[in-house]
Amino acid sequence: MLHNQEFRIYLITKGDIFRFVVLDILIGSMTYSLAMRMFHNLILAGAGGWACTEGLKRIGKLKFLNG
Repeated sequence: MLHNQEFRIYLITKGDIFRFVVLDILIGSMTYSLAMRMFHNLILAGAGGWACTEGLKRIGKLKFLNG
């Protein structure tokens, strides 16, 4: 049994939800659709959609850290 009892609170803000909807769902769907038209392959389209979405997330973090 654990002796160290912790109580954690996670805050989910409206901005976090908006960022998830816009970046992951909308942009992910658009890049998947574009990759599907280019490659005509489900696996490549899925990988392309994922890679573009993750790349945009990392670019956003770099801009935020530098500016």
